[in-house]
Amino acid sequence: MHNHENNLFPVVIVGAGLAGLTAAVHLAERGVEPLVIEADSQWAGGRLAGGTPDTFEYKGRSWSFDSEHGVHALWGGYDNLRAMLKHFLYLDLQESSGEEWINRWRREVRVVEAGRAVRWSWIPAPFHYLQLLFNLRFWGAINLLDFLSFPGFLFSTLWAAGFDPIKEGVALDGLTMQEFFRGWTPNLRATFTGLGVNLLAAPAEDISLTAFIAAIRFYTLLRRDSWQPEYYPANPHQCVIQPLIERIECMGGKVLHGVEAQALDCLGDHWRVQVEDAQRRGKRSLLAKQVILAVNASAAQRLLCAGSGTADAASRLRFPKTARNATVRLWYNRSPRDGSTGGMFTGDFLPDNFFWLHRLYDDFREWHAVTGGSAIEVHLYAGDSVLEQPDNVLVIRVIDEVQRAFPELRGHFVHGAIRRNSRVHTQFRVPTKDSLQVETPWPGILACGDWIGYPSPSFWMERACVTGIAAANAVLEANGLEPFRIIPSREPEGLARVVGVLVRAFRRTVGRALLAGARGVRRVRRG
Repeated sequence: MHNHENNLFPVVIVGAGLAGLTAAVHLAERGVEPLVIEADSQWAGGRLAGGTPDTFEYKGRSWSFDSEHGVHALWGGYDNLRAMLKHFLYLDLQESSGEEWINRWRREVRVVEAGRAVRWSWIPAPFHYLQLLFNLRFWGAINLLDFLSFPGFLFSTLWAAGFDPIKEGVALDGLTMQEFFRGWTPNLRATFTGLGVNLLAAPAEDISLTAFIAAIRFYTLLRRDSWQPEYYPANPHQCVIQPLIERIECMGGKVLHGVEAQALDCLGDHWRVQVEDAQRRGKRSLLAKQVILAVNASAAQRLLCAGSGTADAASRLRFPKTARNATVRLWYNRSPRDGSTGGMFTGDFLPDNFFWLHRLYDDFREWHAVTGGSAIEVHLYAGDSVLEQPDNVLVIRVIDEVQRAFPELRGHFVHGAIRRNSRVHTQFRVPTKDSLQVETPWPGILACGDWIGYPSPSFWMERACVTGIAAANAVLEANGLEPFRIIPSREPEGLARVVGVLVRAFRRTVGRALLAGARGVRRVRRG
């Protein structure tokens, strides 16, 4: 379907992250040959991209380990992503056996296996976290004062079950996550604040109330089986990104590296994409019947505000902010205690989560087999005051924190490496009417990504996949071709559904009462 005579492409996809490659592979499957352009001259994949290997010498041997941004697992509700990986890549995932919750409150460190406890709870959603009260180790992480939080915990849970910010299109800008924890004790507030930081991969002070509610609804509140991670069998660049590129090109599509879109101009019934081409060392233009934007929020804003045909409408849109983060890897010549593959740090810890890489990937398993050692990766979702510290300072601080949680590793450190991810990660804002949606204000331009508006409660990789399929479907329908089915999100469990209906009815009743009262006051004042 590529018109070679006038170099008019049926569709140009800007960005070769998960969203862009999802759109591309679905289009190629239907015979629409996409051109995908990626600004990075070496690594496609966005936040699933690979990177320069971590290398070091140990006991006369050179070691090299594949690097990436730190994305390792799919969660329970990632049904469209699972279906895509199975259909196009035949990928087998590794189910997680459990996840540890390691809480530090001042000097005290407590470890609880929370993953299985939550998803195997006999207490139905949305109250299944109460199952932790039957875990003796959990009692070591709380105190009697924390039971004073029960009314606040109950109110917050009920409210979240009956308030769907994404479906209702309510962002409540200015209200932070901490509003959710009103009436909670400091210990319990700190513990669940850590949950929000891990779900949204952002500093606590940058997480909005509605983003937190939307995240806990999707990941854990409405269904017990939503909290079920499955790990990639290898580095995500190796097992997802590169195979997707190969599949796209095998079906007639093309992925170009080092080509950065600069502006979009409308030329009647098609679009001109002005690009900076690092390979050809210069500016040139690409012509496309349709364009799919699959870039991060800040890049989309720059691109849309630069084009004469898009700048006016783009100036009226709300774009979410972006954040940066870092991953730190530590190698030891001793293994930790038996436990889960990964988990979460909360409370006073500096890191936010961890993964034992020697329990996940072959190159790290070899390190364990040869040295008897281990390798851990931790993520830092901190603010600039932390992330601007020198590499050696951050690595030393992380070593100290890891050894607080795993004291058996003291004296066995071998090597550390830090990867700083650029400021491209979305600070999730609930999409509203003035957000960029899959169907954009410009005919012939679609958008996809983990921050794009679309009627789905999904987050991160699943949202990127869902919006990528939706954008591809719009192109397919414009070409008279059959669209792909998007798997709907899982329904809440029975009790969670009932609670949601009751809370929404209460909200409507109170809302009508407040409205009637306000009208009555106005009538009295007029009288």
